[in-house]
Amino acid sequence: MVQTPEVLSAIYKNKNKSIIAGITVAWGIMLLIVLVGTGKGLQNGVKKIFSDYTIKTIEVYSGEASISDINVNKGDVISFNMLDIKNISTNFDNIENISPVIDVQLPNISSERKSINHFSLKGINESYFKIKTLKLNKGRTFNSRDVNRKVIVLGYDIAKNLFNNVNSVGRIVFLNNIGYKIIGVIEKDNLFNNSGFNAYIPYENALNITSKTKFDEFVLSLKTKVNTEEFQKTLKVYLSNKKGINPQDKTAFFFNNIENTLKSFNTLFNAINLFLWFIGVSFLVSGMLSIFNIMTVIVKDRIGEFGIRKALGATPFSIQIMVLVESLIITLVSGIIGLIIGFILIYLINLYIKIAGGNNEFLILDINIYIILSAIILLIISGCVAGIIPARKASKVLPIEALRELNN
Repeated sequence: MVQTPEVLSAIYKNKNKSIIAGITVAWGIMLLIVLVGTGKGLQNGVKKIFSDYTIKTIEVYSGEASISDINVNKGDVISFNMLDIKNISTNFDNIENISPVIDVQLPNISSERKSINHFSLKGINESYFKIKTLKLNKGRTFNSRDVNRKVIVLGYDIAKNLFNNVNSVGRIVFLNNIGYKIIGVIEKDNLFNNSGFNAYIPYENALNITSKTKFDEFVLSLKTKVNTEEFQKTLKVYLSNKKGINPQDKTAFFFNNIENTLKSFNTLFNAINLFLWFIGVSFLVSGMLSIFNIMTVIVKDRIGEFGIRKALGATPFSIQIMVLVESLIITLVSGIIGLIIGFILIYLINLYIKIAGGNNEFLILDINIYIILSAIILLIISGCVAGIIPARKASKVLPIEALRELNN
């Protein structure tokens, strides 16, 4: 039976060697936590970028024909109209929501006292906000009755610049000297989302401002069980046939499949996380080798003690367990210290990012319970592996060897 006071006393007698070994383990586990936390934080940041969209979202852009066909010549610019949107919605039961996206170029947007020229104005319908799930800071989004109304939804930064953080819902902004009533303000965005400088008006108003009936983008969301990749292929064939474009034309239409893009990013970051785990575990292995070397030296220095213990009736198994427990305690204590230092570093890094980067959630490091449990399990395994060979060596010491050691 291993007595805890004996084990602690043995560690204390060899405290200098134990501290040296422990520093290596603490350093290894600290680096593991920081590296894995960085990888997890980056992955969460990518998910945050796509959180504004429903997963089953496809953005469709028109381009130029690269192959001459029935209705087009090479180099012709392709475009969409509201009849295309209606036909697509009618012919595809898998579509849940669909909206045109009409870019409107204006020199500025203004209130009664201020104006800004750094903004993006888009014409959309009420379904757009069910596809791109932007959070509202105040007010509401469009409904079916807003089609011909002079109403607008502003990004957070536009509202802040025009109205100095005063509640702007219900107030008026001017586009081409025409007043639009603000019905909603979008929540503050993150670093990689520029929605704070976006403004949205009903598509009918956008078409009137541009004096056009055509546009080059629409966005749609699909029902939950639909395969987005297969649907994208089907939609491309449908659009090609409707507009007399060769289905093999690779530049007539472009698609941004949010689900596939997110899967690609997840695959990339899973590989990055695996690599970071490998680096972190490599540092931990170096700590384990340090524990092994120190325990080997300690066992060699205590040959006399082990021999006397066996002469007094201690079994090889009890000596082996005693050395293993010593190795495990040194590893666990050092590892926990490394964990604490790692958490403090992550907290300080995140604090600095928040202070320096405002609402930048993309770079926030993250540690979850699974990472902590994995680190503790690795520590236990490392402690056992590092101590097993020295423990077996200690258990094989003969009393006669102890006498020779003591006589020397």
